[in-house]
Amino acid sequence: MSRLSHTFSTLMFALMVLMLGPNAQAALNKSDNPGDSDNDSLKLAWTFDTGKPFNIVPTLGSGKIFVTPVHGPLYALNAKTGHLDWTYDPKEGLWDRGLTADGDQIFVCYKGGKFAALNVSDGAVQWKADLGIDCLRPHYVSGDTVYVSTTFVGPGLKGDPLTGAKLFAIDRNNGHVKWDFKTKNFLLQTANSRDGVIYLGGNYFDPDFAEEDGGPARYYALDQATGKMKWVHENIDGTPKVLVPTENLLLFSAYQDFIQALDVHTGKRVWKRDTNNWIPGFVSDGKDLYFGSATTIVHSWPIDDPNKENWRFNIPGRKFDYLLIRPVIEGDRLYFMSQRGFVYALDRKTGKRIFRYGTGMNARVGISFADGYIYMNDSKGRVYGYKVLK
Repeated sequence: MSRLSHTFSTLMFALMVLMLGPNAQAALNKSDNPGDSDNDSLKLAWTFDTGKPFNIVPTLGSGKIFVTPVHGPLYALNAKTGHLDWTYDPKEGLWDRGLTADGDQIFVCYKGGKFAALNVSDGAVQWKADLGIDCLRPHYVSGDTVYVSTTFVGPGLKGDPLTGAKLFAIDRNNGHVKWDFKTKNFLLQTANSRDGVIYLGGNYFDPDFAEEDGGPARYYALDQATGKMKWVHENIDGTPKVLVPTENLLLFSAYQDFIQALDVHTGKRVWKRDTNNWIPGFVSDGKDLYFGSATTIVHSWPIDDPNKENWRFNIPGRKFDYLLIRPVIEGDRLYFMSQRGFVYALDRKTGKRIFRYGTGMNARVGISFADGYIYMNDSKGRVYGYKVLK
C-alpha cells in the first residue's frame, strides 16, 4: 500500500477537521497559541560544543551524558554541569549509533566489527570482542548479558544485502559470547525482552518483491537463555523501527505507517492499525502506547483495544512541526521535542499541555530525560542540558 505524501496527508487531515465542525477543531487546538513559550518551565544549565552533527539522542548513565557525533569521538560529560570528564577516540573509529550505557559500563561498536565494554568512570577498555560483523544500533542489556544486533547495511557501509546478520548474547563481565543467533537477514534492529524471551526484527532480500513501498522483514522470538527460536513472523511492511513486548503482545512499527501487535506465544498477528502518516516510532507503559505522526498530532492509544483512542494533542504552529523520534515517559508526564525545536510536557493520562518551551535550536534527534533534566543535541554539534522547573 503506497502512503500519502506528508503534504497531502496534512491537507486531508485539515479538511477532515473542518468537516467535523468547530467542536472538533477546539478539541484538537485547545487554547494553544503558536507564539506561546512557557519560559519559566525549563532553564538552560549548560552547553557543550563538539562541532559535528549527531544521529542519536544523548545516552545517559551513572550521572553522565555520553555522545558520539558523526566520525567521533565518544564524549563523557557530567550530567549536571556539562563538564568534559573524558573522551575515547580509537584508531578504528566508532559507530555513532552503536552506544549503550548500563551501570558502570558503556558498550561501543567499532568500525570493522569489534565490540567493547568501557569503564563509565574513565573510559578505560574492560574487554574487547571481535564479532566479525558491524553493529550500528544501540544494544539491549538484561542482567549480566548484553544483546548485540549486527548488520551488513547502514550509513558508512557498502550496502551489501548479504544474509547472515547475527544477534550476539555477550557476557558483560568478560566479553564471552554465550550464544549467537544467525538469521537469513541482512539487517537486525535493537532487540528487546520480556519474561525470558528475546524479541528481534530485521530485513531480508526477496528478489520477487516488487512493491513500491515496504519490504520483506522477519520478527523472531528466542529463548533468552539459549537463543533457540520459538517462532518467526514474516511481513512486507519494511524495515522494523521499534519492538515493545507487553504481557501478551509484541508491538512494533516499521517503514510502513502502521503499529502492529503479535501474539507473544505464537507470533500470529492480533491487530494492525494505520497511523495515517509517517511515524518514527512509539513508546509504551504496558497499558497504552504513545507516538507522534508527521501530521503534527500526538496520539495515545490503548493497547488492548485497537479501535479506540485515549486522546490526541495537536502541536500548534507551523505545518510539519511534528514530534521527533519518540516521546519520553516520566511519571505522569510525556516529554518530547518537536521538529522546530520546542520541548513539550503533556499530562500522560489526558494529553493536556503542561508546558511548551522554545529552545531556538535546529532540532535533530529528540530528547533524553534523567533526574529532572532534559538533554538534547542539535545539527551543529552542540549538546544541551536543561533543568525542568515545573
